[in-house]
Amino acid sequence: MPNRSDFDTTMVFADKHMAPLAPGVTRSRLQPGGRLGPNGETRLGTPGGQGWNDIWLLGTERDPFMTLIPDIRLPPNQYWPLHWHDCWIAVVIVDGMCLIGDWWMAPGDVLVSAAELEYGPVVAGPDGCQLFEVGAQAHLFAGGYAPEYADHVTLQGSGPFAFAPRSDRNARNRGRQVLPVDGVDGLLKGHLAPGNRWDLGEPDDPDRATMSCAAFAPGVEVAPHAYGDWRWSLVTRGSARLGSHELTADDVVVVEPGAQVPEIVAGTDGIELFEVARTSRGEQRS
Repeated sequence: MPNRSDFDTTMVFADKHMAPLAPGVTRSRLQPGGRLGPNGETRLGTPGGQGWNDIWLLGTERDPFMTLIPDIRLPPNQYWPLHWHDCWIAVVIVDGMCLIGDWWMAPGDVLVSAAELEYGPVVAGPDGCQLFEVGAQAHLFAGGYAPEYADHVTLQGSGPFAFAPRSDRNARNRGRQVLPVDGVDGLLKGHLAPGNRWDLGEPDDPDRATMSCAAFAPGVEVAPHAYGDWRWSLVTRGSARLGSHELTADDVVVVEPGAQVPEIVAGTDGIELFEVARTSRGEQRS
């Protein structure tokens, strides 16, 4: 399990309130403020930029690994140089804009990166950015930077970060500041829309994390059900009743393996969800 020392120590971390909806089913919420942070944290004058971070972990220390879902708020123009993660990751833009490589990503845009693939830089837009950076396996999320970035201003006084020589795969970036996104094996562009789905791992790996988007029309009923692994769901639009509880935009529901999810009834405007499963076993309702 990662701890706060695994991340940028210039980040402010949230303390979430988790409310039980049913045994093994909890609700929390995205904190307000969007790219500004709940209390304007990303506008503080910290050298290198002040960020704000909230984290969900899918799994427990009894599992072989956990999936990491950080909600990250970045200050205007903050620059993170080329780097890699040792697990598959996905960046999902929530608010504001963010440049990754040569792609200016807007809200709803998705970039998936294979494990150990150096990509970037990551540059928050001129008014900051809010994003999710989903890590398929939390203990491998930290990754590293090439040695030439050891004195980079964003990385100073934060971390700790690992600095290591580039692998043969990443040697193409030696002497470069930017890796273009298009045409790079291991980088995949996408966008949040109902019916879209992504693997965070090889398609035949049963332990790969998955992401998907779902939509239900007004009044649609989903019978009580369970999942074979951990599942995280964010309400991105609309509302629904889950058992006796109302869900609205920015609510997050986490379901443990085998937990019985009460009946869901979509609200008068329907409901849309962004969902992450720890493994493919967490995708299908049973």
